[in-house]
Amino acid sequence: MKIVAAALLAAASAGATRVAPVRLGAAVVPRPFASRARVRASASDDASGLTAAGGGGGGGGGGVPAWLPSFIVPALGGALFGYDIGAVSAVARILGAPDVATASFGAPLSEIALGNVASLPLFGGMLASLAIVFIGDAKIGRLTELKLASLAYFAGTLGAVCAPSLPFLLAGRLGSGLGIGLALHAAPLYIAETAPPELRGRLIAYKEAAIVSGIVLGYIAGALTGDAGLWRQTFAPAFVLEAAMLAQAVALPESPRWLALRGRTDEAELAVAQLRGCSADAARAEVAALAPASRAKPAPLSSAGETVTASVPEPSVLDVFPRLVSEQVYRDALVIGCGLVLFQQLSGQPSVLYYANTLFESIGLGYIAAVAVGGFKLVMTVVSANLVESPQWGRRPLLLAGTGAMTVSLLGLAAMYAVAGPALAAGGSDAAAAQAGVIGLLFLYVGGYQIGFGPITWLVLSEIFPIAVRSPAMSVGTLLNFGSNYLVGTLFELERRSVGEPALFGGFAAVALVAVAFIFTKVPETRGLSLEEIEEKLRGGGPL
Repeated sequence: MKIVAAALLAAASAGATRVAPVRLGAAVVPRPFASRARVRASASDDASGLTAAGGGGGGGGGGVPAWLPSFIVPALGGALFGYDIGAVSAVARILGAPDVATASFGAPLSEIALGNVASLPLFGGMLASLAIVFIGDAKIGRLTELKLASLAYFAGTLGAVCAPSLPFLLAGRLGSGLGIGLALHAAPLYIAETAPPELRGRLIAYKEAAIVSGIVLGYIAGALTGDAGLWRQTFAPAFVLEAAMLAQAVALPESPRWLALRGRTDEAELAVAQLRGCSADAARAEVAALAPASRAKPAPLSSAGETVTASVPEPSVLDVFPRLVSEQVYRDALVIGCGLVLFQQLSGQPSVLYYANTLFESIGLGYIAAVAVGGFKLVMTVVSANLVESPQWGRRPLLLAGTGAMTVSLLGLAAMYAVAGPALAAGGSDAAAAQAGVIGLLFLYVGGYQIGFGPITWLVLSEIFPIAVRSPAMSVGTLLNFGSNYLVGTLFELERRSVGEPALFGGFAAVALVAVAFIFTKVPETRGLSLEEIEEKLRGGGPL
């Protein structure tokens, strides 16, 4: 929680942050927050490098940790995604009133149009993920992608706030979706490749906490601007987050691992020194310690008889996918990553939460319940973040515990609707006890999801793929995420009416139970390992 608070505080003052230089050899590198973080030059720091430098605070002096600026940008990208979810839930409810839509656009909105207002960002996210697959890892770095995400977010917010007609609003929603797709792809990669190993899991989990914080802020904004004439202003606070995200991104370096993979060793060393607040020797040692697949390699002699240095060949869209399915290390990682993404969505997460909001509205709780669910999600995400690096827990146990709780909740919901379905449908005082039971089970589901699938899926995806294919493989994961999310959310109401709640929740429970078995048999524990150690072990260097 302290990290999230510090991140928001730092983001709010990003534009006014004093940038002080860090001297690395003969070069001078601007480093945000340098006035409050010392550059360590002791012999012990020289020997430790990036892996040990971060510790709990890397940057020392009791000030802002050196790793915090590189966390703020992806965290703000996540917060904007969450804010969009919270804000549009209010906007869709307001525009669902025929008189409001007629006053805004000249006619009531059809169910399809209203659905697009809410869900078009998912389609935009799919387009962004597909674009990254074909653009490839060579042409765009993690930080550049986050900058583009902030600009797409800004364009989307501008379109929504100023929309004179429905097509303008939908164009804005599509722009926001492009920002969401870029941010969800790049954010976990940038954190994973810049954070100290002992903080990597916690920081990626806190990125999920930033998403949930954004959802809560969006709910609050929707409550404050719930007046029908102010629905456009519900989107406006996102401008502040977008400006802070871009301002901080401009002051940061690209991922050192991304630079090293391209043979840009000097830039990678400068980036390490800036991100860790460490000495030149420590930065040089860290870059030299990267796995062979992540570093420049000597190429054959040139025609002039001189040795030249070239980076590892860039994978193109034509050769990445054959490698992903043909080489064991890539295939295993692909099965783990894509399996987690699909189980995360197919176990009903979009639908169950959607139905929770419908239930809360039906019993008159409305925004109060929405904010309560958001607050509970945030608390459970922070719990997960504080356990993910714990020796007693870690990635795999949290996934098993969270998915197990989801399974119990879904079985309980199926049984509750089978026994008390008529009472729930009728409402009134007779349904009070059944409603309380359903609400309790929904909170258990939300807690299980936020302990496990919510933060841990993206953490494992950012760790499990070897760096040579990490970006395109992550694009496949985000593409599956948006596609399955859209599919489950779109079909939920049709399925509910066709087969009824007991069969629907029972089906989700069966998927969740299979997910427990998948996690138990397939997902390794990666706590405490560097990305290079994970890749080495996946290649046969030892059990994870």
